[in-house]
Amino acid sequence: CEHSWHPLLYLVAIAFIGTRQHALLVIGHDASHYTLFKNRWLNDHIANLLLFWPTFAGAETFRFFHRDHHRYLETEKDKNRELWKTHDAAGNLTREWTYPKSQTDLFWKLAQKAAFFRGLKWMLLGLLSPLGRKEFRRDSWAYALLRTSYYVSVYLILSHFNLLFEFLLYWAIPFCTWQIVAQYIRLICEHSAVQSTVKPYHMTRTTLPRLWEKLFILPRNIGYHHEHHWYPSVPFYNLPQLHKYLKEETQFGTHATYAHSVYQALRQCTKKIAPEEKPPKAT
Repeated sequence: CEHSWHPLLYLVAIAFIGTRQHALLVIGHDASHYTLFKNRWLNDHIANLLLFWPTFAGAETFRFFHRDHHRYLETEKDKNRELWKTHDAAGNLTREWTYPKSQTDLFWKLAQKAAFFRGLKWMLLGLLSPLGRKEFRRDSWAYALLRTSYYVSVYLILSHFNLLFEFLLYWAIPFCTWQIVAQYIRLICEHSAVQSTVKPYHMTRTTLPRLWEKLFILPRNIGYHHEHHWYPSVPFYNLPQLHKYLKEETQFGTHATYAHSVYQALRQCTKKIAPEEKPPKAT
């Protein structure tokens, strides 16, 4: 992109880099389940240094929210409700997260997520979180100092080599735009308008992306979300094998909701469901 500059090529670069940032967070997600290394100290420190801190997050931050998403899925204790603002104070889905919705409403929702300032807010929160809530920093000022020093060091290195503008073009802008969009597309595919009426299949969707969707939206097998909720200790590279087993050896193939592309999953979230097909409301 630098050597053959063209606006359209830059847009492709933004989408590709943003999905690679998403991929770092997917592997970091595995680390939050302690599947990156058997040694938990090594697991968290490597995950922070190479996966989370470059994407303005932390293993402790992610685990704080994600563990209760698994423990209390679709209940008031599900911390995805707090993290992604999916429900109001009364426990009802907000308008933003109510599905199915029209294709136009879905398009505008994703377009709003691509606005740079929304991603910039996420970035700034990530930079400041080491000094915030104690559960994010393990109640340790040494950790907060280490993480803050990491970001200061990165800034000084970029400044010394005159790479701040390139950082803006090829890291900050992809992070604040397409990476955010890919995250929201993933979230919509995972839990919105799931059409199965059979418990416990009614809360989660598996999405099997096409090759181009893997490159630009759902990397590292993150679409195997139903399988992950049942077996969170299975690392991402074994999820296709787990999917194949569940489909052939259990009732998964009959009752689970899964889509053979991101497009199909989003279509399921914009297509009205007949009354007899509507999934039961979560308690």
